Amino acid sequence: MKVSRLLVLAVALSTVLAFTLNWVSINYGPVAGIGVFALLTGLSMISSPLLGRRMGAVVAISDIYNPVTFGRRIQQAQLELNRFLRSGIAVSDPLIANQISQGGNTGEVSNLAKLTTGEPGYSTDNPASSSTPANITSELQKFRLAARNKSWSTMDLARELALIDPVGGITGRIGSYWATDDEQRLISSLLGVLADNEANDSEDMVIDVATDDAGAVTDAERISSTRTIDALQTMGDHKSSLTAMAMHSAIHTRLQKQNLISYIRDADNNIMFETYMGKQLIIDDSLPAVAGSNRITYTSVLFAPGAVGTANGRVMVPSEMLRVPAAGDGGGQDIIFSRVSNVWHPYGFSFLSASLTSSLYATYAQLKLAANWNRVHSRKNIPIAFLKTND
Repeated sequence: MKVSRLLVLAVALSTVLAFTLNWVSINYGPVAGIGVFALLTGLSMISSPLLGRRMGAVVAISDIYNPVTFGRRIQQAQLELNRFLRSGIAVSDPLIANQISQGGNTGEVSNLAKLTTGEPGYSTDNPASSSTPANITSELQKFRLAARNKSWSTMDLARELALIDPVGGITGRIGSYWATDDEQRLISSLLGVLADNEANDSEDMVIDVATDDAGAVTDAERISSTRTIDALQTMGDHKSSLTAMAMHSAIHTRLQKQNLISYIRDADNNIMFETYMGKQLIIDDSLPAVAGSNRITYTSVLFAPGAVGTANGRVMVPSEMLRVPAAGDGGGQDIIFSRVSNVWHPYGFSFLSASLTSSLYATYAQLKLAANWNRVHSRKNIPIAFLKTND
């Protein structure tokens, strides 16, 4: 079908070209005819690849692959599509970046502990009486790098190869994959922090009103402004610093039905982001929806700006292509490889690597383990809170 369509189109174009050249030569002379022929030939050379793609012709990855262009555009898409970066919850950390640039999979960030509060001393006129200095201590936060890779074949990227801009289609799709992976690693880390808090710190970062009781869910067990304020209060007088909230789409839908979602728009009236109780929203179904015997328990997370630090590690070859001539019974196959290396670290905690006995990098499951995390800051200095509800 495609061959016949192309043949008909080619015959039609040839007829039009011949008629045009004949008409120009008769009316304006043979020199003008030659000029028009050159012009039409040039246009056909430019437009034929685009026309071929529109008609269904497939471009090979090897025809368009450039490692520098692919690597740069993949990373650009990866950063632009990450909602935690766009919202300001996650920020680039130059201290982490500096350490991982020197090699190794782990590092430490040292912060001065908050000075203790209390009544100060009072001055006297007694030269023999001296003040007693308080200690200034530091707190170490350990982080761990994760180097990952993924590959795709021609068949995986068939739709993108048929686009007018196959480079943009492929790099956008790969960048989207890595943005999702980054968000998954961040959420897994947050769940590990939550597990550690529940196991070792008296759940002072969590408000949990969810149950697994039989019967209908009550309003007291659902998300509400009251429950959200309770979660904010776990930060005490620092609660106003929590300006963003991540939640499951089911929780978001309930709030929409209650007309509790507000929309922040730009000068052209386009929606920039949504808010609930003034908190910028991130909707992500990677957040837990744990089914019990009778109920589903959802976990929402409140953040302050800069609650998470991130940095990219060194990758020697971010992108490369492999041609397998024998694949497809000799038809050949192109495979593109993509690699990333970065850190996603919630501030105020150390990653202990307790379960990483034989692996270099933590999996999603290992990031969720309480045993791999330890809180090193006081509650008020950790700008994260959790809210567990039913729906």
